[in-house]
Amino acid sequence: MTGTRSARAASVSGGLASIVSGSVAGQGVVIVGYPLLTRLYDPSEFGLLTVFTSIVGILAVLSTASLETAIPIPGEDREATAVAWAGIGFVGLTALGTGALGWVVAAPLGRLLGVPALAGFWWLVPLTVLALGIYQLLSDWMVRERSYRALGRRNLFQGVGQVATQAALGCVGAGAGGLLLGLGAGRLCAMGGLLSQRGLLRQPWPGLAPVRAAVRRFRRFPLLAAPSTLLNSAGLDVPMLLISAVYGDARAGLLGLTVRVVGTPSAIIGQAAYQVFTGESGARLRHANGQLGASVRGAALRLCAVGLLPAAVLVAAGPQLFGLVFGQRWVEAGDYARLLAVAYLAQFVVTPVGSTLALLERQGQQLGWAALRLTLTAGCPLVCGIVHAPIETAVAGLCCAHVLSYLLLYAMCVRAADASDRTDRVRPG
Repeated sequence: MTGTRSARAASVSGGLASIVSGSVAGQGVVIVGYPLLTRLYDPSEFGLLTVFTSIVGILAVLSTASLETAIPIPGEDREATAVAWAGIGFVGLTALGTGALGWVVAAPLGRLLGVPALAGFWWLVPLTVLALGIYQLLSDWMVRERSYRALGRRNLFQGVGQVATQAALGCVGAGAGGLLLGLGAGRLCAMGGLLSQRGLLRQPWPGLAPVRAAVRRFRRFPLLAAPSTLLNSAGLDVPMLLISAVYGDARAGLLGLTVRVVGTPSAIIGQAAYQVFTGESGARLRHANGQLGASVRGAALRLCAVGLLPAAVLVAAGPQLFGLVFGQRWVEAGDYARLLAVAYLAQFVVTPVGSTLALLERQGQQLGWAALRLTLTAGCPLVCGIVHAPIETAVAGLCCAHVLSYLLLYAMCVRAADASDRTDRVRPG
């Protein structure tokens, strides 16, 4: 038994290392590229990127109907394949609808959000939503297969594709379009999980009847998890849209750079930890070993130990670091990084274990939490804009809202995991 546990722990550690190494290499290219990109593009162009990223991020999350989170659950690969193809169908329909909607909403929405140039780039929105949606589904397919090395390579290709596109187009004077094209190009370079040895396209086509059956079986994901995931994404993206609308595209660009530079390293390890935690916790649930609560607590504790030092550095020297690396016109972004450091630490610690509620099919709780988080994170910048408070106050309020919401999510995950463990221990063998 001890040998089995040691082997399992080594496999988990190796999986995490594989994903992190590929992610560090790929996103390291992105981070190293930012000092060049901040000299090729100005804050207002980064502001358009911030708004564009928020819009396509919300739509991409909605596009999968949250079926990607159901992929690790089925015991049979055939049923999991049906779930994945159902998700791809939803993504395609969402992309088509988004393109048609642009004829009506693109111009007024761009003016409302302080980025009128958005209307001219709306044709990129459905294409990017399609790339992001399929990317999400393939990620969870690879998590199900525990293809951790392939995930690491895929993350490398994403980073290289994104920064190469943005830098090349910036050098030829493409303007904001170069930043927007890079977002989708990076995902297209990272379509792992399709043609690999156990990739989705190597699986037998399940047929329409099993696809419909899979949608019925996992209907709680589109009906409850999808709204929850949408609200969860909106809790991160809507504040950015509000800040652009209230404080202008240049301020949104400065804050957007902060989110990318600070959030990217956090996301590298956090996403890897999420993928491994989801894969291993899915296996624990299938085998009912009663160890999910310990896994949640242990993962959060390890992530907190990793994230404390970077957060402290941002608080101590954020403006100086941003001015040195990105140029003096980006010093204000360092002030925002200092204000948001604790919020990013909370997100880094809790988000990876947040999949606990989805794995336990507690979509109602997910939905309630996401609605509360959106209320808090959108309410702070909105109120600050109404009373004409300075942007620093809005960012500080946003930090407090995130910290409170993530503490609540962690408590909910621990409680749900402990309840599941108690059920497993009393279940007949």
